[in-house]
Amino acid sequence: MKFVQKTTWKEVFQGWKDSEVDNPEWIYCATKIKGWPDWESWRNYTATQGDLQNRNWSIFEFENPIDEVSKMLIGPFSGWQSQVQKKNLSSFSDLINIPKEYKHFKSSKKIISILKNQSFNSNLIGIVREDINQIVCIEGHHRATALAIAKKEGIEINFDKPVRIALARLPKEETFLIDRALKKGSCKV
Repeated sequence: MKFVQKTTWKEVFQGWKDSEVDNPEWIYCATKIKGWPDWESWRNYTATQGDLQNRNWSIFEFENPIDEVSKMLIGPFSGWQSQVQKKNLSSFSDLINIPKEYKHFKSSKKIISILKNQSFNSNLIGIVREDINQIVCIEGHHRATALAIAKKEGIEINFDKPVRIALARLPKEETFLIDRALKKGSCKV
């Protein structure tokens, strides 16, 4: 990865909002499944669990997206973590190497759409766990899974624009926030 520029959580969150706030699937998930009044309340709750709004953010560009994104760790979300044994320590490649999960995601409409397009331009959000120096995906799980499948199958992907990620660092003494976020979940209590 190479550094592109400094940014702010406000700008990172706005990009996330722009990509999801009008999507009926995400609105349904936020309001009907998770119990929040709207998308923004749900995603702000996710942000506060990791204190994302108070971190220093930078934009990086992947130099080898298919490899680098596949190696990212799955974020602390129960739906994703329930599929792996090593909670908060499994990568997207690890997920795809589980035969049941490979079959499931290979037939997912979202994944099929990404792979069929064979073009990938995207911005992701993550945090770097300083205890193990690995990126944890906060936003971009389906796209990361699609790239892990593409890597596994040798599918050629056209990266017509740079693939970037907004990153902040999570100090060793704060990595408990990841486990706590997974335990609490993102449903409105």
